[in-house]
Amino acid sequence: MVNHKKQIVLSSDRSPSEIKGLEERLISRFASGLSVGLDSPEFETSLAILRYRLETQSVDPEFVSDEALAYIATNFSKDVRNLEGALNRLLFYSINFNHGNIIDFKVALNAFKSSSSSNEANEVSVNKIKRVVADYYGLTKQQLVSNTRTKNIASARHISMYFCRKLLDLPFIKIGEEFGKRDHSTVINACERVEISLKKDNSYRQALIEIEKLINKS
Repeated sequence: MVNHKKQIVLSSDRSPSEIKGLEERLISRFASGLSVGLDSPEFETSLAILRYRLETQSVDPEFVSDEALAYIATNFSKDVRNLEGALNRLLFYSINFNHGNIIDFKVALNAFKSSSSSNEANEVSVNKIKRVVADYYGLTKQQLVSNTRTKNIASARHISMYFCRKLLDLPFIKIGEEFGKRDHSTVINACERVEISLKKDNSYRQALIEIEKLINKS
């Protein structure tokens, strides 16, 4: 195909060298091409996908609040299928239990109440960290990724970033993307602030010990 100036595109959930049973000559051949990693869609991209799907389904955009869409974009953005499935579930729930009223944040919470807890029960993830920290401080996960800079929200956001780094060892850039597409330097600064507070404030340190136990609880 190379001699004929043609291209072949192959997709997989892992790199060629990680695929068991693949012959060395194939691994070498695949590795000689361009390998590009595909990450989960970012928050803004997820919102755009959701709004597009509403349009293709002839659903009035004003029928679904921005907060409800943001909830889906934050919690179900692993891939496009997951996003679309979550949106369909929300619309189905609204038809059966919301009686044609506006789909707001509260409706979205009720629509996914059972699935969110069961999916996160046995593994630590960014979403679980966000949920636990938000619940501990009486906030929503959307507030953690928002641009709001009030002291209580900013502090909870910093703690969430800190645990994403400590428990998941995520790159600072990836953590920034998970929290409203923030710059990696912002994440570094947040983690440093948490570490400083841990050394100086006993009550702060105790709170983080409790939060970490809740995150690791199965």
